[in-house]
Amino acid sequence: MSVRGSSSPRVIPSIILKEGSRRSCEKEAQLYNLLASEVIFETVRTALGPLSYSKIIVDTFGDTTITGDGATILSELEVEHPAAKLIVDAAKSQNKEVGDGVTTLVVLTHLLFKEADLLMKQGIHPSIILENYKAGMVRVLEALRNELATRVDLKNVDLLRRIALSAIPLSLSNETREKLADISVKAVVKLLEKGVENTRVFDEYLKTEKKSGGTVLDIQLIEGVALDKEIVHPAMPKRIENAKIALLDLPIEVKKTEIDERLKFSDARMIREFLKMEQKMMSDIVDKIAGLGVNVVFVQKGIDDFAQYILAKKGIMALRRVKKSDMEKLALATGAKIVSVIDDLSEDKLGFAGLVEERKIGGEKWTFVEKTPNNAVQTILVRGENDKITDEMERIVKNCISVLRSLVEEPYVVPGGGAAEVFATRKLIEAGMGGKEGLVMEALSRAFEAYVKQIIANAGHDPDEIFTMLRAAHAEGRKTACFDASEGKISDAIEKNILDPLRVKKTAYLSALETAAMLVRIDDIIMAARMKPPKGKEGEEE
Repeated sequence: MSVRGSSSPRVIPSIILKEGSRRSCEKEAQLYNLLASEVIFETVRTALGPLSYSKIIVDTFGDTTITGDGATILSELEVEHPAAKLIVDAAKSQNKEVGDGVTTLVVLTHLLFKEADLLMKQGIHPSIILENYKAGMVRVLEALRNELATRVDLKNVDLLRRIALSAIPLSLSNETREKLADISVKAVVKLLEKGVENTRVFDEYLKTEKKSGGTVLDIQLIEGVALDKEIVHPAMPKRIENAKIALLDLPIEVKKTEIDERLKFSDARMIREFLKMEQKMMSDIVDKIAGLGVNVVFVQKGIDDFAQYILAKKGIMALRRVKKSDMEKLALATGAKIVSVIDDLSEDKLGFAGLVEERKIGGEKWTFVEKTPNNAVQTILVRGENDKITDEMERIVKNCISVLRSLVEEPYVVPGGGAAEVFATRKLIEAGMGGKEGLVMEALSRAFEAYVKQIIANAGHDPDEIFTMLRAAHAEGRKTACFDASEGKISDAIEKNILDPLRVKKTAYLSALETAAMLVRIDDIIMAARMKPPKGKEGEEE
């Protein structure tokens, strides 16, 4: 008997992962990721296109959200699976960066991942798949930019309006769609006319407010700042022309001590003296304001009742607890400086407005600051019959603004209605590559094809029939042929003004490719056990 054979090494079992941890490897991990991707895909796929469906989402507090916006749907979902979170995070990044194309990103991510999974089952290595996915996407984007894209003249207001209309769902009435598009275009054109071409600061100049009551057509564009605040005292003036404005980031009230303390008075005279001291402090602050000729004051914090009385007596309009973001917009519009110490308030820190007026909107009092020196600062006041409708209209307006903003960043549009994707499928097929590379290009082509079919299906038409007609039109050389959802037939995207910003398409395609690539590269999922609550906590909660 061999000594070497009898002395085999002993295997000592050891625990590597914490108890309760779960691990999925290779095919199982891919399957779990694909299923998670499909769940997100199924959630938003019907929200793709101009005749998409809406979703009702109920959160943990019982509040409901009704929307057909992919970004809003995903932001309201409470996702746990890591692969699903990856897709949701990519969608949030797309929404933050571009403001549109979120649904496109999610749908295309799943379609690319699904096609890659089929290729891997045929024995093609992920590296080959992703390398050719990238090469194919670069080919598509170059073709879109060089052969299909059209440069946009940002001074052509009518064209901008038509592009904005393409971003508004067809489920709304024509009158509503035109009103929302007009307001959005006017706001952006005003910014461009005033030289605000840096799109990163659009949010600083353009404010969106909402108020339910009335109709969607009551939407307003205010050249100035609208505040959902009322004047603090009924005796104060409700309208002031040629307003001299002070912005205070300090309370006009007696400062409270950081610790609780109790005052004891031996007689009533001491109480009167104490109250007089407080009133003198308030009077000194108001005298300082009035001495500079200020007739409108916005305060970020509170205003004492006695101070309100004195301000009213001096004919000064005052608003309290104004949001920090509103104070910043008021400073930008009026030229005033926000003051944190009353002694620092001086003539050079005051602002001006041609009109400050309190008006009733939807049964509530609002304050409007208009005719300001910097009239690039604007407020879009969105209206609607109820809170749900108003919220959705606000989302649509913001989406229109985002689409127009992307045109400022890259002034090119491509035909919408699936025309760009059908064009992409033809470019990929024309590559005519053989072997594994050719199979990957065909898979990428099928992903774009499935994307177009989803748009057609959401409009209630036969995807296979319409797509065949669409492909035939492109084969005849009609590169701008698209699916017109409003009429349910093949039309020319340029003639029908069905246009998408190139930047939105490009960002969505690349983000979808990157997200799908990350999912394809995963072959192991290790999920740690959930943390247990400290001992005794469970019993206390019960």
